[in-house]
Amino acid sequence: MTILTEAPIFLSILCPLAGLVYAGALYFRDRLNATFGKALASLLAVLRFVVVTLLAFFLLHPLVKSIQKEVEKPVILLCQDNSQSIAYTADSSYYRGSYKDQLKSLQQALGENYEVQSVSFDAAVKGNLDSVRFDGQATNYSALMDHVSSTFGGRNLGALIVASDGLYNQGSNPLYNMQLSNVPLYTIALGDTIVKRDLLLAEVNANRLAYLGNKFPVSIVVQGKKAAGESTVLKVSKNGQTYFQENISIANDAYLRTIDLTLDASEIGIQKYTIELSSISNEVTLINNRKDLFIDVLDSREKVLIVAHAPHPDLNALRDAIESVDNYKVDVVLAKDIKNNINEYSLAILHQLPAVGGNGASLIQNLLDARIPCLFVWGSATDFRAFNNAGYGIALDNYRNNITDAGIHLAEGFSLFNVDPDLAMSLRSMPPLSVPFGDIELSPGAVPFGLQQIGQIKTQKPLIVFNKQNENKIALIAGEGIWRWRIASFQQYNNHVYFDQLITKITQYMSAKEDKSLFRVNGKNDFLENEHIVFDAELYNQSFEAMTDKEVKMRITSDEGLDYDYNFSPNATRYRLDAGQLPSGNYKYVATANTDQGLIERLGQFSISALDLELMNTVADHRLLYQWSQAHDGAMVLPAQMNQLAELIKARKDVVSIAYEHKELKDLINYRWILIVLIILLGGEWLLRKRAGAY
Repeated sequence: MTILTEAPIFLSILCPLAGLVYAGALYFRDRLNATFGKALASLLAVLRFVVVTLLAFFLLHPLVKSIQKEVEKPVILLCQDNSQSIAYTADSSYYRGSYKDQLKSLQQALGENYEVQSVSFDAAVKGNLDSVRFDGQATNYSALMDHVSSTFGGRNLGALIVASDGLYNQGSNPLYNMQLSNVPLYTIALGDTIVKRDLLLAEVNANRLAYLGNKFPVSIVVQGKKAAGESTVLKVSKNGQTYFQENISIANDAYLRTIDLTLDASEIGIQKYTIELSSISNEVTLINNRKDLFIDVLDSREKVLIVAHAPHPDLNALRDAIESVDNYKVDVVLAKDIKNNINEYSLAILHQLPAVGGNGASLIQNLLDARIPCLFVWGSATDFRAFNNAGYGIALDNYRNNITDAGIHLAEGFSLFNVDPDLAMSLRSMPPLSVPFGDIELSPGAVPFGLQQIGQIKTQKPLIVFNKQNENKIALIAGEGIWRWRIASFQQYNNHVYFDQLITKITQYMSAKEDKSLFRVNGKNDFLENEHIVFDAELYNQSFEAMTDKEVKMRITSDEGLDYDYNFSPNATRYRLDAGQLPSGNYKYVATANTDQGLIERLGQFSISALDLELMNTVADHRLLYQWSQAHDGAMVLPAQMNQLAELIKARKDVVSIAYEHKELKDLINYRWILIVLIILLGGEWLLRKRAGAY
């Protein structure tokens, strides 16, 4: 501990001098010596000298510098796999019993020299060893390593011990995870590496959406292990009715076959199909012989109308991008040939319309009268005078029949839909569009998405802009040649993903129907078995002001007729419900809001898909565990050898305690004992003076 001052050090010499002068002037004058006597006067002078010296020293703002040393033991983190595949073996009783005792013994042995902490994990990190039940429905090593990195990244992490069977079905391969690469990793190889007799549905793939009256494909992968010479029956059924059936002969002990079939979407709503294999003798498990498949059958697709003044490569680029999303169907026609019923469309894209000569003017007016959103694409044939006079809140001024090439840069603060960073980056390298040279005037409510960039000069002229006039959604792409963007996207990324993403985001925003209801319930219509069932609700009064002071409930009913009742919780300007986890199956719900106008109801349905990932493969992968531990300078041991881990880690020279020094500066005057000393000194002086008859 060291005492410092903010003032020059030589001033501290004046402090005892001040105390000496003060005490001498007060107690060593002849008159006072006669009063107190020489001995008492000397004692009082010493007390006053100490007090004055200290008070004078405090005026120099003294600081106390202290250095504290702290020793941090290495942290040994024991990570236990909690997934179902661990205990789904002949040794299940061992893992649920004596194995846990071995883990506790290992903890105690490590605790003699290290700080030992534990976590359990499956799809996510959930607790410590006390929470292990071997009931996790998925295994995700990436989630484990992310947790370790974020929680122990700044600690003295000495070593990781991961007890698992090497099987993962979510996240990435742990061998490619470079987080905490300098921390030694030890693995305890659990599970059974012996391949057992089993038939299973290894994969069932299908689109979640289908459209009424259409056929949809289903791909089924059938796997047989050590079942050569056996036969099974694959059956696909719904509500007890069989839609597909095939006899399968297992040709060898490592049998694998993909079966492709098509089913009819004949009913609206979420349809549950059951896919199952008949069992054979002595299978290790029958759970993976069956899967439920949920298909959401929609009544019809959203229809988009593309109307053009003349054929143009932009038309195919726009159509292909929009139809990359299953629930859109696009019709492309020329304005002079249109015979369609416009009321069936959710969006109209008008390429170079209105055109010179009045082509398309009446069509546009009919679309706007029908409240159909319109996306205009300008081109060389556009009649800009007619466009300006129509009052769309967008106008081109000072146009002199000149064309310029303009690229795109994104406008700041755009919020009509989300633009992910990869899409934004891809737009920077898009080739320019052919844009009319002039001044584009916007009404106050218009929202630019992209602005024109001429060469390296970023202008404030809009290239893509959204507006709303008289409740009609209006949008503009202020140039032709957008087909080049689709080609450029493929040249750079070997796919059209970013171009398609941009066009579909524009389409989704423009075609989205505004919900004018006072009570709205939002949520997914398909969940996995390990997901929480979450819904949001919005409630408005007659002035469309959000309310959160009313009671909002939901009753969820399963296919078996079981009811689950919940209350929504108010959250800022809306309501939220977390119903937790429910068993797999089909569910319907009724949400009710008790308002001043009466009870409002909203109906809906959703499905929960079973998560049988852990039972698809129960053969432990000890090779992965060995490679993982070797990649991190560790070792793999079997459960019978786990007590050796304490000695292996103790023998390492890099798993050591770390000493930290903490320097602290504190005002000397903040120490309470100094105040107590001053009070005692002054009080003692006062008592002695009073006893001697002085003041």
